[in-house]
Amino acid sequence: MTSAAMPGSTSGSTSGRPIRELPERVAAQIAAGEVIERPAAVLKELLENALDAGAERIAVEIEAAGRERICVHDDGRGIPAEQVTLAFRRHATSKLARVDDLGRLSSYGFRGEALPAIAAAAGRLRLTTRSGSERTASLIEFERGLSSGVRPAARAVGTSVEVHDLFAGQPARRAFLAGARAERAAILRVASDAVLASPARSLRLSSDGRRPLEHQAASELGGEAALREGLSSVFSPQAAERAVWFEARSDRAELGLDGLAGAPDDARRTRDRIRLFVNGRPVHDRRLSFAVQEAYRDWLDSGEFPLVVARLTVPPEAVDVNIHPAKTEVKLRDPAAAFSLVGRTLREALSGERSGSPRRLRTGAVRAPVRSADLQTERPAAAGDATGGTGLAPEAAAMPRMAVPVGEHIRRSVAEAAPLPSFAADGSGAALPPLRMVGQLHRTFIIAEGPSGLVLVDQHGAHERVVYERLLGLGRESGSGVSAGSAAIQPLLEPLLLALDAEESANWSAAADRLGRLGFDAELFGERTLRLRALPGAVAAADAETVIRGVLTDLTPERVELERFDRAAASAACHGSVRRGQVLDTAAMTALLRDLERCENPHSCPHGRPTLIEISADDVLREFRRK
Repeated sequence: MTSAAMPGSTSGSTSGRPIRELPERVAAQIAAGEVIERPAAVLKELLENALDAGAERIAVEIEAAGRERICVHDDGRGIPAEQVTLAFRRHATSKLARVDDLGRLSSYGFRGEALPAIAAAAGRLRLTTRSGSERTASLIEFERGLSSGVRPAARAVGTSVEVHDLFAGQPARRAFLAGARAERAAILRVASDAVLASPARSLRLSSDGRRPLEHQAASELGGEAALREGLSSVFSPQAAERAVWFEARSDRAELGLDGLAGAPDDARRTRDRIRLFVNGRPVHDRRLSFAVQEAYRDWLDSGEFPLVVARLTVPPEAVDVNIHPAKTEVKLRDPAAAFSLVGRTLREALSGERSGSPRRLRTGAVRAPVRSADLQTERPAAAGDATGGTGLAPEAAAMPRMAVPVGEHIRRSVAEAAPLPSFAADGSGAALPPLRMVGQLHRTFIIAEGPSGLVLVDQHGAHERVVYERLLGLGRESGSGVSAGSAAIQPLLEPLLLALDAEESANWSAAADRLGRLGFDAELFGERTLRLRALPGAVAAADAETVIRGVLTDLTPERVELERFDRAAASAACHGSVRRGQVLDTAAMTALLRDLERCENPHSCPHGRPTLIEISADDVLREFRRK
């Protein structure tokens, strides 16, 4: 009886080959893939080794986003000469001696895989180390995973590891690395996590001649003061000053918690600012992240995520850190208790119950009315332009009147309505017919009358579309060599200086030319300060800091160049448009409808959501039993 071939197998199948032990070098390269999948993973392992060695100062040097060179210098304990070769043997570690030790781990790395995995993945690795009891250092080099032996060298107490040509012998893995900007962003995240996890240690990151992160720890600081210094280095001094300190303990579950909760002004549209640590180890935990977001629900708009550093401490035996090869996930013995502690403590801190002094936090207060001039319209509405005398009272607190009744039946029709099929007969970019402004609903929708019935216009999405098309028009003019006029770019009365976090600074450097074509006139001073001199005219009425910070946060590194350019315009349009909850005066609503009618694609916002829906007159008549 012959063995069955595997699906898709050929006559050259390996199914008939005998089982055999892989050569050590091949096994090492396969094992390396479980630990080392990108340059940031190399840095994470080397930083953990440095911190476990008691380093007080760490310097990181990166070239070509880590593909060409990653170097980590520390002033830790170093490795004795007789143990240098052993450090590169698989499963060799000083962190544990028996299986039971896994339940009492107090260190970062413990598998004994990091150094041999990195040596197997690198084209060349060079380690120089010296322990405190030795007068000379030891040096060992690896070329494509093969060692040249240990020899004497000169170095102060500590360790330096240089990694060159990552994945040089594995072209397929190298080809699957993300773009340089995405790899730099991942490296920056690892370095900033190290600062927040151990703010009493100094860390400097240099990348291709720039220094995106530098944290100088003050040795006399600890606890709250040290973490504030770390937060200042990673994000900004202003964010650190505004943040609220919190700490709590659950004796029942033997859980401890402390950290800093950022002010709503420091929230962003991504989750990257939620940093969670368990026993000093940075982790990704959806349940704990959700607890953080829920705590901020009364202070942040939908789609905004806070800046929070939450450090959870648990008994070593109450957490399993061995469930993920990169140790970025952990399993808690009592996850419900951790969830409850995080959520409750953050809510109390934000409401001022613990500090005794309420914070000045953003609430759902009504914003000031928006008038036609605030929308940067191309053609101001004439007095009494098609309003029928049914516009809004200008006071912000007044609820707008409506010229038609909108009850439960109408609301049900709204939920079932489709985006204006009668208007879009010629395609999604078809022009709109004239719309007569009627009023405003819930400070979110403009009520209008169209040829076939009632039309509800999303004021934010509609204004996004108008601003987006104007921005792209400016971008095309600038790209073709046409100088933008004074109406296209609006200078600020005084330049605005903004302290950027490391990620925002990197995003600006990567997209400065593209943003300049949109009308943002700005430049970096040093590494982390942006001087903004002008905004695109289409968003000039908006808050300049809100717009530029929103754009920098939205520029994700994974997008290709053209997509990033369009996304920059979409982001600027979003942050520069009227918001949900803002009262619009009669002229502003009418002008917005006129502007939307002139758009090339008035039916959707830049993000693809509909800008308006229609409820036919026949449906309204049926609801009132008149048809």
